[in-house]
Order: sequence, then structure tokens, then C-alpha cells
Amino acid sequence: MKTKLLFTSLLSASVVLSGCSLIKGELVRQSRSAAENKAKTADKTTTENKTKTADKTTTTENQNSTDKVYGLNEEWIVDGQWKLKITEVKTTPDRNKYSKAQVAQVVIIKYTYENLGYKDEYQDLFLIPRTVVDSAKKVSEIYPVRSSKYPEPTPVGAISESTVGYGLSTESDKIKVYFEQFDHNAKKMQKATFEVPVTK
Repeated sequence: MKTKLLFTSLLSASVVLSGCSLIKGELVRQSRSAAENKAKTADKTTTENKTKTADKTTTTENQNSTDKVYGLNEEWIVDGQWKLKITEVKTTPDRNKYSKAQVAQVVIIKYTYENLGYKDEYQDLFLIPRTVVDSAKKVSEIYPVRSSKYPEPTPVGAISESTVGYGLSTESDKIKVYFEQFDHNAKKMQKATFEVPVTK
């Protein structure tokens, strides 16, 4: 009798334990499945967010694209850094007797820029045309003329009004003026292109 009772107890315990084991196995499987689904959802959300961010970045880059060509008196604004505009490009009969440059036309580019918040440990904001191209697509050089008022390093809140002479190898009715400047802490090279008429 004791043996039967012991056998029955052991059999019952075995059934209970194996049942618990099956339940535990099912719970582990469900837990793994839930974790995998959560990971997939997280990956999908991350991918969607990356796509949205990439789309936003593309839109922002398109809005700030260097493809835009500015005209006379149009402002090139770099938020929190500076704004610049070319106010006049006119010819001058002045020639520098010390210059060896062979020029067909000398133009004076008048432009202004304001420091909106650009700071640098070495020098305040200093903007000067990087390149000037005449109507024959030839790069021009700075030409020294009496009426030049070269730009100066400009602190935050100040405005610089500058005039710089350029010697063109071809007489031109329009020129292209390119500006380049790293923004604060040299994070990004900012670029702008102006196409402006030449006043005779």
C-alpha cells in the first residue's frame, strides 16, 4: 500500500513538474517572440525615423543649397552668422601705373556685410570675394584702385561697407562673384554666388 501511494505521489509529482516545464517552455518561447517583435518594431521605427530625418535633411540642404544665384542687393544670409549683399558694380577709368596686369576693364565691387553672431578666436568676420569671373568665364584678379575701401575684420553687431577693384580680361556687362567662408568654429564652409550687372 505504501509502495502504491509512493508510486502515485511520484507519478503525480512527475506529471506536475513536466506540466510546469511545458508551461515554462511556452512562457520562454512567448517571451522570446515578444522580444523579437519588439526589436523588429524598434528597428522599423528607427529606420522610419532615419528616413524622415534624411528627408528633412535633404529638404534643409535643398533650401540652403549653394545652387542659388543672388542678384544685386539680394542678401545672402547665414543664420546667426552674417548677411551680405552686393550693392553696386561699376567700371572705373582708373589704372594703376604700377600694375603689370593686362586688363580690358576695371570694375569696383561695392558690398556690405553685417556680423550677426560670427565669432572666432583668431579674427572677427572678414568677407572678401573668393573669385570674380567675367563674361568670358575668365577668373579676374584684385586690381589696386584709389577708390578701394578694403574690408576689415568686423565684430558681432558691426557692419562693414567695402569696395574692391578687379581687373577683367574681357569687357563685361555682367560678372559672377563667389564668396566662401567657414561658419563659426569652422563647422561648415558656406558658399554664395552672385551674378550682377556692371554699370558703366
